[in-house]
Amino acid sequence: MEAPAATVKDPRWKSIVRSLAQSRSQSPERILSDRLTTPTAITASNDVDLRHAKVDVLERASPSTVIISWHDPTRCSYRFQLWRRLGSTRSGVCALSGTVINAGDIIYKPVTKPPPLNAAAMILATEVESRLSHESLGHC
Repeated sequence: MEAPAATVKDPRWKSIVRSLAQSRSQSPERILSDRLTTPTAITASNDVDLRHAKVDVLERASPSTVIISWHDPTRCSYRFQLWRRLGSTRSGVCALSGTVINAGDIIYKPVTKPPPLNAAAMILATEVESRLSHESLGHC
């Protein structure tokens, strides 16, 4: 007995369930491979998914880098990830606040090699600085 599609609350799963129902002639591998992305294929359209992550600013590593804890149950988890401050080359969404990021805004991005699964993620520098200043006030 199949559960009605209306009971599926996550829009990504609705899309998968709808596709499975519509294309029973295709193999599950083919259907799922059409939806999987690689780190190099992540684009601005994935920003909504990136906001589902639990993101914490842990500490400043240098004047231009911070250590971030990133946990996204659907994509990846990094306990201590190095992010670098730089100018954004594209528009997107801040992973901490959901605020729109415009090309040219000062942001933090993951900088590890090879590119991590959250390589397209961005955090506004103002959000990072705000979190770090609140943390330092809390330790007084």
